[in-house]
Amino acid sequence: MTTTCEGVEAGPAKTRTIEEPEIDRRSAKSPYFGSYICEVCGDDFALHRSLTVQEMEYTDIETRVSWPGLIVIACDRS
Repeated sequence: MTTTCEGVEAGPAKTRTIEEPEIDRRSAKSPYFGSYICEVCGDDFALHRSLTVQEMEYTDIETRVSWPGLIVIACDRS
């Protein structure tokens, strides 16, 4: 685990590419997913055909509550 900011640890990152069908499926399941902003180009996720991301699990050191994280490292629009 890596400490990312005060009180939060991040597990090992897994890099993978999310293609258009998964982007559409995840956007339909959660309207927030499609409106997330791509860190690479600044457009909404829903406008992309593919995103290369690093996925990791964050954990609050004090409470041990965990949540998933996703960071875009490349996209088809850049």
